Amino acid sequence: MRKSLARSTAFGAAVVVSLLSLSAPLPALAESSSAPKQIAMAVPLNGVVHAEQEVGRKTFVVSKTVIHASPEKLFEIITDYTNAVKYFSNLTDCQVLSEKNGVKNVRFHAKASGIMKLDYVLAIDQSKPGRIDWTHIKGSFKANEGYWHFAPVDSGRSTLVTYAKHVQPGFFAPKMLVHKTLKDTAENIFRDLRRTAEAPRVAQDTTIKVVK
Repeated sequence: MRKSLARSTAFGAAVVVSLLSLSAPLPALAESSSAPKQIAMAVPLNGVVHAEQEVGRKTFVVSKTVIHASPEKLFEIITDYTNAVKYFSNLTDCQVLSEKNGVKNVRFHAKASGIMKLDYVLAIDQSKPGRIDWTHIKGSFKANEGYWHFAPVDSGRSTLVTYAKHVQPGFFAPKMLVHKTLKDTAENIFRDLRRTAEAPRVAQDTTIKVVK
């Protein structure tokens, strides 16, 4: 019981340390004329939290969760475009069109709200350790950019995952609706990623045994 409590406490402390390290300005967004605001987000060991971050004139929806798999494994899954359709339920097709200087142009076919079909191309930069950045090239959105960030916790056995995205759909839509859609999408992506990355866990026996 004491070992379990100590492990839980250490794990929580590791998440807090990771959060503090992420409070600095974000590398991919540092070139903006307006530095990103620092945001404090208390991330539970289970579940997802969301926040909005202003960078210049852009608003990013920043979503965080903890997944019980290493950063390396998560990075490998997300950049495995050949098998992306097997991992993520919102995708119907995914193709790498070209690659140059560590940046891949990737075409995605996706579905939204069960009926809307999306077709877009992103330039994806995988050159930074523990981070993936993307920008919009063409397709269904007027703007589509963001990043993944993977911070190890629990001695690298788990990962604090950050998924941030800024989108302009190309047609009028209330900002509140766009942000709700981004949050829902992030939760679905985290669910798929967790299902793919986490090893099956053996259920613990929580029954109380009475000694006669």
